[in-house]
Amino acid sequence: MDWPGLRMCPTRGFSELDLDFCLATEEDFEEVQSLSNDERHYMPSIYHSWLRERNRVVVLAKRHCGVVGMSSAHIVNDGQTALMEGLQVAASERGKGLARLIHKHILERVRARYPEVKSQCYLTQHEYFKGFCVLSKQCMIFLRFPSINVPALISEAIGNMRKSGDEYYEAISLQPDDVRSIFLNRTVIDTMLPGGRIIQRGSVFKPLESNLDILLKRDIVWRADRMGNTGAVSVGTAPYRDPVGNCVFIIDMFGKDLPAVKSVFLSQLQSLSHLQGDVTCRLSVNPSLSSQMWEFCTKKMGLEKGKQNLKNSYVIEGGIFQTIARL
Repeated sequence: MDWPGLRMCPTRGFSELDLDFCLATEEDFEEVQSLSNDERHYMPSIYHSWLRERNRVVVLAKRHCGVVGMSSAHIVNDGQTALMEGLQVAASERGKGLARLIHKHILERVRARYPEVKSQCYLTQHEYFKGFCVLSKQCMIFLRFPSINVPALISEAIGNMRKSGDEYYEAISLQPDDVRSIFLNRTVIDTMLPGGRIIQRGSVFKPLESNLDILLKRDIVWRADRMGNTGAVSVGTAPYRDPVGNCVFIIDMFGKDLPAVKSVFLSQLQSLSHLQGDVTCRLSVNPSLSSQMWEFCTKKMGLEKGKQNLKNSYVIEGGIFQTIARL
């Protein structure tokens, strides 16, 4: 989930005295959902599961008894890092410094409740600011399926790859033990994972046993081109309906081997064969492959560009105490 780049300057329009901060509840769902109604957002699909998740804080900002913003912090990396997710502000209240106040408040809650946490991490499409470390960059490709006949689409793409002499791998589905074997492998971590991190639907994790325990409980499609000498691995988030009714499928791809990445991408799409209606896909790849994957998807497969085109996302990490002091 995207996290805006918060500029370190005085807030405009809002002060902390204007807001009431509280922990989110099930009863707040409709108001939280209204924050996303004008966007293709997956917050409504995960809100309830977030409230049940261990070591997570979900905070709402209210004004005049109505929800005007929210944010979440998930304690990961063996309790050392606050993964910041879900920062949203009501459309009518944007540009007034509210995001910065919410960020400050949730960091203070984390510091009080989890004193062992010293750093924060998030994924953003926006400009980063001084005091944070940029761990990696990924490129997001937004696609739309003109037809939902996925099996025919995949079959044709495979046939075209073979005709043109491209390598094609019959990608494999990963079981929990396979996931641990691959994502805890030092070579995979150092050469394939962006900044040595696993990215899943905007969440950022170090490749640790405890984090894999979290991810393996989620509805995820795990794929790799092969177990030994792996060239590409991917994490596919189960499709969800966005606020305007489109079915959205998110694929986070790791690796720089283009034939392997193409093969694993096609394997991920096989799980879409049962879907009906409009389907959009957000594919995240290594920036070195962005133009080639864009050409493969749009020119070779006939997929249409989504609401956005190509966009970079950055994995950002920094200290909690330093950020609070600057906010």
